[in-house]
Amino acid sequence: MKVNSITLKNFRNHKNLELNFQDDFVIFHGPNATGKTNLLESIYFLSIFKSFRDASNYLFSKGTFNLELRAAIEKNGQENLLEIFLENRGGKIFANFKLNGVRKTKKMVQNFLSAVIFDPTDVDLMNKPSDQRRRYLNMVVSQKNAAYIDDLYNYKKIITQKNQLLQNIRSKISSLSELQTWNEQQAIFGTEIILKRKEFIDFLNQSISDVYASISGFSRPVEVEYKTIEGDNKTAIYGNFKKALFENQDKEIVVGMSLFGPHRDDFSLVSEGIYLPPFSSRGELRSQILALKILELEFLTQNNDRPILLLDDVLSELDEDRRVFLLKYLKGRFQTFLTSIVPIEMQAQHVSLRI
Repeated sequence: MKVNSITLKNFRNHKNLELNFQDDFVIFHGPNATGKTNLLESIYFLSIFKSFRDASNYLFSKGTFNLELRAAIEKNGQENLLEIFLENRGGKIFANFKLNGVRKTKKMVQNFLSAVIFDPTDVDLMNKPSDQRRRYLNMVVSQKNAAYIDDLYNYKKIITQKNQLLQNIRSKISSLSELQTWNEQQAIFGTEIILKRKEFIDFLNQSISDVYASISGFSRPVEVEYKTIEGDNKTAIYGNFKKALFENQDKEIVVGMSLFGPHRDDFSLVSEGIYLPPFSSRGELRSQILALKILELEFLTQNNDRPILLLDDVLSELDEDRRVFLLKYLKGRFQTFLTSIVPIEMQAQHVSLRI
């Protein structure tokens, strides 16, 4: 997969911009506030139709209400034109999508372009609240498995309705017997979500130690520890899920919310049983998250069709050894877009941005 060109109209500070890309490494460089990160954001938006920073309302150039993104995307040996049109009507966003000139629904073209982003805030992923790590899992797995998006949507609806029921039972407005149906539905969709997340976690654990060593120069065992409902298969997870819901229904009624399931999941990085982040330097944390991102790229690769890698101001914060290890690993594998305040001396297509 490769992005051959991109055209932006009224996207952030880019009122009208068209860029063609001839290299697998593209570096956007220039002073702060020239829109380097905005370019990465536009490419990422073309993948999942969400920003990795803000709500869609903030994507529009100041004083504008219509936004357009176009990208020529080479996929499976053929070039395709993906177009997105956003309109801001009184704060509500309306979107239209086209692929090769034909109007499509969002679901039909979401993840047509597959991309992975690393921005400076990702270094703190393991120290952020657990909902941010669940968001990360959701963003990755949804690109791999379209059914996962539907599972998440159904699960969230069930949790919302079940929480209301729990509060009604606590207030003696509803009967306890009504809870069984919602617990059953929660366990069904929750089990599917856990299974798909486990697939990604298991994939990470096959190679994360090796990749971490390759990009950091340090050799140490690293493992992703997934905290969820126990079980090695669908039947076991489903059974343990239903058991946990039944045994703790009194607690859930007292607090008026569901306390068990994938909406409470978390994961951490450990080495020989020790939680890594508190004992890692800033450089080691960066290499650990980069290892996650690189394996995310591998996970999303389908039939040699590789995702796009977006690196926001990463190389400038790596020492020379780590930079060499990272670039050596990436070379020839993925089309990579990088941002930097200053030019980086490496073979790449350099795009200079100015205020």
